[in-house]
Amino acid sequence: MRFARDAWRLAADGDSVRSDHVPALFSIGNGFIGIRGPGEAAEAPKVYLNGVYERVPIAYHEAAHGYARESDLRLAVADATRPAILAGGVPVGAAASVELDLARCVRTERFPAGAAGIAIEQFVSMADTALVLTRVSFADGADVTVSPMVSRSPGSGDRAADVPNQGVYDPRVAPVMATSPWVDPQAHDKPGIATRSDRLRTSGFVVACGMREIGRRTVDGRVQVDFASGYRAATDDQGMDALTGILGAAAKRGYDALLADQMAWFADFWAASNVAMPGQPNAELAIRFALAELAMAVGRDGKTSIGAKGQTGEGYEGHVFWDADLYVMPVFAFTYPAIARAMLEWRISKLAAARDNARAMGHEQGALYPWRTIGGHECSSYFPAGSAQYHINADIAYALETYLAATGDRSLLDAGGAAMLVETARIWLDIGFHDAARGGAFVINRVTGPDEYSAIVDNNLYTNMMAARHLRFAARHGLAASLIDHAEAARMMRAADEMFLPFDDERQVYAQDDAFFRLDPWPFDTTPPQAYPLLLHFHPLAIYRRRVSKQADAVLALALMPEAFDPAMRRRMLDTYEATTVHDSTLSASAFATAAAHAGDGARAAHYWRVAALTDLNDLFGNADHGLHMAALAGSWTTLAMGFAGMHVEGDTLCFDPVEIPGLSDYRFTVTFRGARVDVAVSGRTANVSVGGGRPVAVRVAGEEVTA
Repeated sequence: MRFARDAWRLAADGDSVRSDHVPALFSIGNGFIGIRGPGEAAEAPKVYLNGVYERVPIAYHEAAHGYARESDLRLAVADATRPAILAGGVPVGAAASVELDLARCVRTERFPAGAAGIAIEQFVSMADTALVLTRVSFADGADVTVSPMVSRSPGSGDRAADVPNQGVYDPRVAPVMATSPWVDPQAHDKPGIATRSDRLRTSGFVVACGMREIGRRTVDGRVQVDFASGYRAATDDQGMDALTGILGAAAKRGYDALLADQMAWFADFWAASNVAMPGQPNAELAIRFALAELAMAVGRDGKTSIGAKGQTGEGYEGHVFWDADLYVMPVFAFTYPAIARAMLEWRISKLAAARDNARAMGHEQGALYPWRTIGGHECSSYFPAGSAQYHINADIAYALETYLAATGDRSLLDAGGAAMLVETARIWLDIGFHDAARGGAFVINRVTGPDEYSAIVDNNLYTNMMAARHLRFAARHGLAASLIDHAEAARMMRAADEMFLPFDDERQVYAQDDAFFRLDPWPFDTTPPQAYPLLLHFHPLAIYRRRVSKQADAVLALALMPEAFDPAMRRRMLDTYEATTVHDSTLSASAFATAAAHAGDGARAAHYWRVAALTDLNDLFGNADHGLHMAALAGSWTTLAMGFAGMHVEGDTLCFDPVEIPGLSDYRFTVTFRGARVDVAVSGRTANVSVGGGRPVAVRVAGEEVTA
């Protein structure tokens, strides 16, 4: 692995510092503030705030009723995290090396400034999400001056940013705005402190930020200058006053005390989530990197969630997708449940917007969550591959079900979870019907499954299976909460019990959808490697007419619900859909890895797991510079725990059924289950489990009850 220093540290020096994806790879954050690593071009954006966005109009030449009219656009904000450093009166250049210590999530940069030995140590506080702490050090007596500095917000100058020459148009990259969205700038610099505020023209967010020197001393022949940077974003005008208080409080505590808080937070985090693989430091590093970046990107306040790229880049405009619920949330449900709950609280808080979205889409009842959003409303301008993905309702229900199974915390149902569950389930009764031509089976037509290369299909297998699960879950809890009556619960149960699942008799597998195997196969033999991903080189209709899958779809159903398929079917499903899937999405590899583990194919599972784990570290898809792939990072952990170790919950019992994985004979990981910390040591097909803290929990390994 190119950037591995050891099992806890990521490092780049020499030519590797200039790799395109280093700025994203060495990102640090705390769920609110995200700061990209070194290596950006001059004045390039690198600081992002979770939940802060501008509202921009969507232009259609030919629109229709219900189309999204505006989109949320997450923008870089003013940089208050980088002090001005002069060596011999000249600004220091680019960093010569960078290191990220995952144990504390502290980043260190070193500069080629001769005998001055300039270094910057920096972290984004997990204990106080408004703060960034920076320590600049250099040799005592060196001609170095250091002072606070705040840059202007990117794009807030007199001209718009230059449009980069992308070569091939890439719709995954955020658009460049023609005019600056920032207005009402206010900047104030005085000795020892610099502050700035800007307002976003349409959304009304006021971003106030500042940097203050909070300490200066000489230790062992080196000068240390400490800075606190603060950020506040709201739609009121109290930002500068609040910022003064934030920086003042940081100055009273000091850098070392705040660093101790950071170390304590991550000590607790790693005690609850650490993964160890004896003799395989690179594999350990990959999973620890994934967990650390997820923790630094996910919102923890119930008011934000996690975008597809976190706060590590501008890919996908900062939007939250279903990745957050299906891929990321389960990681925290079993490691740091408070974060999982906060993610679900964010979804619950957007229920009113989901109802609005349902009405715009023509539904007189229920709630339909958007495919992509920040503020809660649909931001997808291409409905066939976006808004038509109704499965997101079931994905959110699955996330809630997973959280309840992992934690036993049913208070979330009373805090709006049950209402969200029922409202989203009602959509299935509205769009599906019992088809007399199919013996009364419940069918769901004209939706798009996870595979965006097969749009607007009838009876997508994944959607129908997840909808049935959702309906049962909603009927049970909606009735218990008196949110539905017995008649509505009965309709939900009947739809679930009679859900139509397409089946291909020739191949003896469940079909991805009604028409999938009637399509002409994609001409893989004549498609050159440079024509992938297909979405960047072929018109959507050219893709929709062919039998080809962008990513795991039917295989995702197998990964999530293996109990619905017998062992022979699992292998046939995996073989059949592997032949049609091009894995043009980074969501795909971990789903195939988990499904392969469920099918007992350890070698295939290991192959796909490596792809998921190295997606960003080795920049396998060539676009990590747009931001890290949060779903792939999460999938590398869920594959290990839920695929390789076969972790799942049956009733109130935590179960493990390990699969032998070539090249990974022994590994250990820690999860939290029902308030107890569970340590799992896997060797081949056996697992030893010990439980500490909290109340006793039931554990089963390979079908046998164990004393843990």
